[in-house]
Amino acid sequence: MFDFGWQEFMVIAFVLVLVVGPKDLPKVLRAFTKFTTQARKMSSEFTKSLQDMSNDDELKEVKKVLQDAKSGDFDDISELSEESVSKDVRNVNEQLETDLKQVYNETQNITSSKER
Repeated sequence: MFDFGWQEFMVIAFVLVLVVGPKDLPKVLRAFTKFTTQARKMSSEFTKSLQDMSNDDELKEVKKVLQDAKSGDFDDISELSEESVSKDVRNVNEQLETDLKQVYNETQNITSSKER
């Protein structure tokens, strides 16, 4: 993702030592590492929950019906009611809201622990 050479790392290290100081540098690096670990963990949990939702059987049915409609096969569309689609959309929306609230709370916890 990032393409850093040894010169860039030396500049970053020099700036960190000047700005933070050699005494507090280990604390800053530990906090940064903890933050990145938490961010990766939240990202993987969010991705996993989206994959779980996409593997849901009801959503697979909706996806199949939409693909059939796109191809011009309208026989199975009569089985799909507006009520079931809106229910699925509400379920997805609720799950996304729950996941986003969890990400927000985790971010607030990390930010408040960094301020201490």
